[in-house]
This record gives sequence, C-alpha cells and structure tokens, in this order.
Amino acid sequence: MTQLYRLVYASKNLLAVPEAEANAAVSQILAASQRNNAAAGVTGALMFNGGAFAQVLEGPRQDVERTFERIQRDERHGDVTVLECGPTEVRGFADWSMAYVGRATAGEALWSDLGRESGFDLSRLDGDAIFRMLHGLVLEEEGLTSPAPAFDADRVRAEVSELRPDLHAPIERGTVERDASALAVLRQALAEERRRTTELRGALDDARIAEAQAQNRCESLCRERDLWVERARGLAAALCREAEAVRRGPAPDQDAATRAA
Repeated sequence: MTQLYRLVYASKNLLAVPEAEANAAVSQILAASQRNNAAAGVTGALMFNGGAFAQVLEGPRQDVERTFERIQRDERHGDVTVLECGPTEVRGFADWSMAYVGRATAGEALWSDLGRESGFDLSRLDGDAIFRMLHGLVLEEEGLTSPAPAFDADRVRAEVSELRPDLHAPIERGTVERDASALAVLRQALAEERRRTTELRGALDDARIAEAQAQNRCESLCRERDLWVERARGLAAALCREAEAVRRGPAPDQDAATRAA
C-alpha cells in the first residue's frame, strides 16, 4: 500500500488583480487544483485571505511533491514556505480534492490570529496549527461539528472510549485542552472512516469493472463455443454420410462395370 504523505505550506499572494477581482482569480486557482488533484489522488484544503495563501496537500509522496513543484513555479505565489511535511497515517481531507475555506468568517479570524502570532513571518507559522485550523473549518462547513456552547464533554469522552479503546490513558475531566484533545480524536476517527469509505467505493468500482470485463469474456466465449458446435455438427453429419455409404457398398451399375473391366 502506498504510504500517505502530507505537506503544509504558506505563500504570499502575488495575484496581479484588483481586490474586487481576487475572488474570481482564486476560484480559477481552486478549479485547476481540484481538477489536477483529483487526477493525481491528492486531497487537501486551501485558505486565502488578503496577502497570503495556506494550503494542505495529502496523497502519495511523489504526487504531493509534483503538485508542490507546480505551485512553486506558479507566479501567483511568492515566498513559498514549507511549514510541515512527512508521512501520515490517514487523510484529513479524504473527500476533498481541494476544499476551500477562504470565505469562512471564522477562518479569516483564525488566519489573522495565526499571522499575528508569527509576526506575519511565513517561516514562523505553525504547520500543525494551520492543518488543524483548516481541518476544523472544513468539518464545520460540512455541519459535522457543534457550536461551542453545545459542546458536551461527557458525551465526547463516552464516544472516545467506544471509538478508541486502545488509548493508554482515559481522557479525564478537567481542562479545555483535554476536551479539545478528545474532539481531535473524534475527528481523526471520522477521517479514518472517510478513508475506509473511499477505499470501499474504489473497491466497488473495481469489482464492477471486473464484472463487466468478465461478462464480455463470457459472451465472447459463448459465441466461440456456438461456432465450434456448429462446425462439430457439420463434421459429424459428413462422417455419418460417409459411414452410411461404406456400409451400403458400391451401387449395382458401378459393380457390373467394374467386373466387365
């Protein structure tokens, strides 16, 4: 099985268009990314806000690196900076060839906060924080997370214990950080289920293709069989006629002619 690879980067926005036309330009970037990534088996998410891009790429390492090389050559990106890269066990965006969360108000606020923390220095951005931000925003846009006031820590702990009985230590009551880690485990479990669903869909498609190919082969074999059956019948009929002629012997006029000679 091909090992998954994740790369998180940030870059400066060098789009040479007025601010009013920026959304249209980003939509073009997004459409091209979705088309190319789907063909390469790469998934991920994109954040665009004002002066910078942030993006997560996931998939087979060679395909991720090839995609990133194309981004580095794109003149719309400047100071392209890798923030995190390495193997990963599961995809965080299994159902998204490229999710776009740049329109989310919450995303704009979080992205601005991360920028201020780093002094708006791309090299000081936290790649893991960006991944978690994009992952959370995508889940929120899908309606898979609850608003903060409705967060039920006890329910989360119960679900974690069912989903991850292999955890070495139970998540205890107490700090917000622990509750957040519980939610992170749930999100990871959801991502794993999405990965399995994607694999099952692929396996089903392969089975359907194999079934169609097998059916075509069977139809071809049936036609060939019928052809040989007809040939065998004709040959059998000819042999029967010859055998009957031998059994009857030569015709009387032929026999007399033979004796006269």
